[in-house]
Amino acid sequence: MAEFARVTSINALRDFKAALIEFIEEANVALSEAQSDVQRSIWWVQQDRMAHWQREIKKRAEKVAQAKSELFKAQLASNDVRTSAVLERKALAQAQRQLEEAEEKLRRVKKWAHALDREFMLFKAQCQQVSGAVAGDLPNAIARLERMIDSLQKYVTLAAPSSGREALSPNHADALSEVSSDADSKSAANETGQIDDASDNQEQSP
Repeated sequence: MAEFARVTSINALRDFKAALIEFIEEANVALSEAQSDVQRSIWWVQQDRMAHWQREIKKRAEKVAQAKSELFKAQLASNDVRTSAVLERKALAQAQRQLEEAEEKLRRVKKWAHALDREFMLFKAQCQQVSGAVAGDLPNAIARLERMIDSLQKYVTLAAPSSGREALSPNHADALSEVSSDADSKSAANETGQIDDASDNQEQSP
């Protein structure tokens, strides 16, 4: 069974075509920006945060070493090792906690850096699929719309002229003349037949 499409406005197809073209431009910009944002985030984790916590570990390790040295000096200056250098012991414990915190941060940064690499590969593959559709399928759809619009415009011009016979092509005008001539001939023949019938009736009447 044949399928038919009811098109009520060629301008609507033109508007749809323009919307597709605009969508392609916006989609390309969005894909580019999305990949740039992800790459900046990966750089921030793998470069900026990695370097930051490496520097923190170095600084905090120096504080631990300094705290140990001050504790040792305080113990030498006191006769009672158990009660002396209380402040120095607290300072050393705090410095060690801060160093452990920085080391844990660095371990987490390394973990997320590797995870981000894997996730970015998956994200990039998905973006390539969308980009392929935007670069291939949508331009094909636009070309098909252009052919539809051209065909419909030609059909409207031929099937529904705006100003009578003058708007028709020569072939259509000749065809219309032939149809009109045939109609006139048939009308004249009908009138002649009616006159002949009337004459016969008059001759046969008493």
